Amino acid sequence: MVGLGTAGKAGLFGVENMLKAGTDELFPLTKVGNFLFRGIDTGAAGWMMTYVLTKDRLPPVFRPENGFALFNGKQDTSENECYQVETGQEDWEQHTVITKWGKDSQSLREDLSEAKTCTWTGKHCQKWWPNADADGNTGENSTC
Repeated sequence: MVGLGTAGKAGLFGVENMLKAGTDELFPLTKVGNFLFRGIDTGAAGWMMTYVLTKDRLPPVFRPENGFALFNGKQDTSENECYQVETGQEDWEQHTVITKWGKDSQSLREDLSEAKTCTWTGKHCQKWWPNADADGNTGENSTC
């Protein structure tokens, strides 16, 4: 475990202990509806929601009311999604082309270079994609 700090090692030991104790599995059986929409708050998912080193750093697909679900908050909603779309009135080739993105109409941008994502608690926010693309481009020049 070279390169892991004390917190990382403690987290890995916690997961290892759950697996050894039989309280969770690496690939647990679950219903598709729970994994996608209704949520899973037992096993590793539930543990991460309460473990001091992970609970404030989980992505928004975790919710206090139902745990982890891949599409948590994405059923019948456009939560954190806002787009500007061309109508094609001036140029039919541009019809339905998305020209700006954002989480709401006040945050619309022409590219995602400054877009931020936050944890489920909102405490830790960072750039959505700070890495370079395949050609080494970053920021507004990135194709990511």
